[in-house]
Amino acid sequence: MREKTKRIGLSFTFLCFTYLVLITNAFVFGQKINTSEWTVLSEENKTTDLTDTTFSGKSCIKLDGKNKVIAWKKDANYKNFRVELDIAGAVMSGIGFHVANEQNYQFLYFRPGYGGTEEAIQYIPIYNGTLSWVFYGAYQNTADIKRLEWFHVVIEVLGDNLKVFTNNNKKPDMSIKLMKTEVQNGSILLRTLFGTSYFANIVIKELPESITEWEISEQLPITTAYGAGQMKKINKWIKINEQGDDYVNLSRYYDYPNGVIYAKHNIHSETEQANFLNFDFVGKMKILLNGEEVFNYAKYKLERLSPGTNRIRLNLKKGDNELVVISEGDSFLFGNGFKSMGRLQHQNWGFIATLEKMK
Repeated sequence: MREKTKRIGLSFTFLCFTYLVLITNAFVFGQKINTSEWTVLSEENKTTDLTDTTFSGKSCIKLDGKNKVIAWKKDANYKNFRVELDIAGAVMSGIGFHVANEQNYQFLYFRPGYGGTEEAIQYIPIYNGTLSWVFYGAYQNTADIKRLEWFHVVIEVLGDNLKVFTNNNKKPDMSIKLMKTEVQNGSILLRTLFGTSYFANIVIKELPESITEWEISEQLPITTAYGAGQMKKINKWIKINEQGDDYVNLSRYYDYPNGVIYAKHNIHSETEQANFLNFDFVGKMKILLNGEEVFNYAKYKLERLSPGTNRIRLNLKKGDNELVVISEGDSFLFGNGFKSMGRLQHQNWGFIATLEKMK
């Protein structure tokens, strides 16, 4: 009996050891690269094969700067996205996005040899194959990166905003407005220049787009409770679409911001489907979808806004769907309103919303 127990104990120990080895290997070598998803181009713009390799403990893609200079994920099509990956480069290692073709895209690149200097991270738009770095000196920043050593990168593109984080920094190493080009969405590529680069643990996630196009009503008195019924009496609507500003700051549209408004937005759906609405707001808010109330916050809310604070499910019908927001600002905090140059009014008033497809 003791011998049997001993054998069982040894077997269990062996299984635990094997499991730990597998887990350790998975951690060290990282996420396996699916090479079939990438088209590789040489310096002569010829298609070549891509094989995964291992560099300094990580399974990765290797671009040598001659026979392999670009790895292009052609089937991707992103406008707003987050890319997370590890990079080790000799001279210049970059990520192209909103790619129209191999000659035209937005380009963010790293120069490990200049780690700790203003030239460590740089951004430029690529027009017709030109690396026109002389024009864009304003788009560069420092980063703690070293030649042929792995560093971690997170890149977020939302609208025309680009944020870059290195080595798990909480604050962005770079936060800029993208240059406007003819293409606002497109595929993703990896590129090396003047030497070898390695790319590992590549994860791409599409980000929901902010809703900036709305029609807003005239102001209504805050003394009345509003719903779908009162909306039928509104005859005048103002179209707004402040692209580049994800926040719908209602104070900019009313000379004396002190009331309640309706804001409506049309969602066209090719099929019957469910989406998520991610949103945040100040004051009070109701949300209606096709005349039915789907959210109601009757208390008062005042804090910094973030688009992911609240999430609700929207069951969309095939065709057009009317999304309505009923919004009241923060005048409640000050009794009858915040006193601004002799009048009582809202101080903060508005919301932010993004629409996200359910996976």
